[in-house]
Amino acid sequence: MLQALLSAIADVRLSAASSAVIRLFGLENAVEIATAVVGLGCIVIGSAVFLLEH
Repeated sequence: MLQALLSAIADVRLSAASSAVIRLFGLENAVEIATAVVGLGCIVIGSAVFLLEH
C-alpha cells in the first residue's frame, strides 16, 4: 500500500517536471536534454561501480 502511494506521488512529480521542461524548452530540446541526462546517469553509475569494485 505504501509503495503504491509513493509510486503515485513520484509519477505525479515526474509528469509535472517533464511538462515544465517541455513547456520551457520545446519538445525537440526536451528530448535532447533527456538523452543527455540519461547519458550522464550511465556515466555516474558506471564510475561508481568501477570505483567501488576496487
